[in-house]
Amino acid sequence: MTYHHGNLRKALLDRAVHVIAEQGIESLSLRALARDLGVSHAAPSRHFADKAELLRALATEGNDHFATYVLEAADQAGDDPLVRYAAMGKAYIRFSIDFPAYYRTITHPDVSSQADADLRATGERRIHVIEDAARIAQAAGWLPDETTEDVVMFSIATVRGVAAMLNDPLHGPTLQKNDADALIETMVRLIIDPACPQKSLNPAKPTTKPKGKRT
Repeated sequence: MTYHHGNLRKALLDRAVHVIAEQGIESLSLRALARDLGVSHAAPSRHFADKAELLRALATEGNDHFATYVLEAADQAGDDPLVRYAAMGKAYIRFSIDFPAYYRTITHPDVSSQADADLRATGERRIHVIEDAARIAQAAGWLPDETTEDVVMFSIATVRGVAAMLNDPLHGPTLQKNDADALIETMVRLIIDPACPQKSLNPAKPTTKPKGKRT
């Protein structure tokens, strides 16, 4: 890929997406991006002081893309709050498969730990999109007695776990080959089943009185 003219900043971000998707964040470097684009090693510094700054910009872009992606999935699902929330959960996992570079960047701890104001703002929007949908789903009968914070934590922990498995180099290829869509459908239904919405994360266990000793 050779860069000729135009928006070098965008070209750097676009090339970074390809490199991260194919090789991972750790393989990314500004010097390699410059070489791939056919520009001088110093050229990227006009837009990004270092790799960390480029990753912050990419994560900011990724957060916006994620929010749009899951909201579009919800809108396509219709008006039922339970169906919409389930659609968002499935979209969360699909996003990690369809846009691996964005997903790896927005969830990478080193990127999060060096977030600037723009990245923090888009990260908060990403979470608020899920929180708002969860709150509306609760009002419609799903886990009504749990806190929104708990159900969001439970939801995100589950979908991130599934995403990690599907993107794992060891397990991912087999899982995706064996109908990833069916797996995603099942895993999200364990979080929220629109046909029979869960009522509690911690259903009370039936209590039985201890049997007395025979005398």
